[in-house]
Amino acid sequence: MRKILYITSALGVILTSCTKTVVEEPLKEIFFQWADHSVVTKADPEDYKDRYKDIPFGTYAWYKAVNPVDNSNFMENQKVSYVEPSNRWTTTGITYYWPKTGTLDFISYSPYTEDGIDAPAPVITQSGISYPVWDVNAHQDVDVMYSDKVTGLTGNVNTYNHGYEGVPTLFHHALAKVGFKVRALYLSATSETGDVTRWEVTINSITLNDILTSGKLSLTLGEDGTWVKPETNAWDPSDALTNISIEGAEGELTEDQQILGEPFIVLPQVLNKQSVTINATIKTYHTSTGSSEERLLYTEPNLNVTGLLKSPALDTWGINQCVYYDLVFSPSLTNGGIDPFIDGPISITFDPAVADWDNVTVTQIIQL
Repeated sequence: MRKILYITSALGVILTSCTKTVVEEPLKEIFFQWADHSVVTKADPEDYKDRYKDIPFGTYAWYKAVNPVDNSNFMENQKVSYVEPSNRWTTTGITYYWPKTGTLDFISYSPYTEDGIDAPAPVITQSGISYPVWDVNAHQDVDVMYSDKVTGLTGNVNTYNHGYEGVPTLFHHALAKVGFKVRALYLSATSETGDVTRWEVTINSITLNDILTSGKLSLTLGEDGTWVKPETNAWDPSDALTNISIEGAEGELTEDQQILGEPFIVLPQVLNKQSVTINATIKTYHTSTGSSEERLLYTEPNLNVTGLLKSPALDTWGINQCVYYDLVFSPSLTNGGIDPFIDGPISITFDPAVADWDNVTVTQIIQL
């Protein structure tokens, strides 16, 4: 999901008369307004403040004078907060006004942090953004974002037709998200003789193994004015690893798809040995032809199936991506002459889909 902020402005208008009397309109403060870029094209776009009004962001700005020797820093890690009565995002602790001459350039980031208190702040220059070591475990669910650089501003403009005028600033997610969906491919089968076999599949747990949790990121400004990401589209990781238990994974499968909670934030990382372990219990029932009595044939408790999260279609959890793994479970092998009760379960393989913070899924059969 991408975000937009807007900065409103006004330029004082100087009126002159034959008597040389100068009348100047009052200066107008620089304001910030946010909108949700992912819905900005909809007929009734949602206001960004409805979800982020309690999360301040930080802004850097540079003044470009008519004479370059007069260039200067204009804002430096300035905190911007939402003010309820005026329905505006505005600077905290100091009021800024648009200059009468020259232009302003802006770069913003979210969430705001002061001198690394509570969380490490990015180092922002006119041509680069660098994040020191960021630990996803230490800052769970924090949506780290950085904006495009906006240059040459002399006042407010109406770019996205969202009801706000100001500086169009597009935010990007610096981290990634991963989510899981599950369902059973089938839960019963009827043989040619009319026998019916039925399965109950219960997921006991789903655990991600050897997940990288901390790293650094450096972005440089390209010639086209956009940020150049690392070639891997991932952070430079440290050696910190952790296992992640998927919340809400426990329960009996149906043939209807179930979403296992909300996708969660992870460090963008190249996939190598990262894996997922699924623990499941399968009960197999049988009803003979011409009989109405179903009997439990056997129970297979705590079956563990482990597979790599890497696949030919996906080798990285990328920056600004939301990756969904759609797990479709087959409780038994029904072809190839393989007896699942003798040969045992087959390892999991994946064919996940990747979207730019959108949820797109591809089905993948998983044999237990």
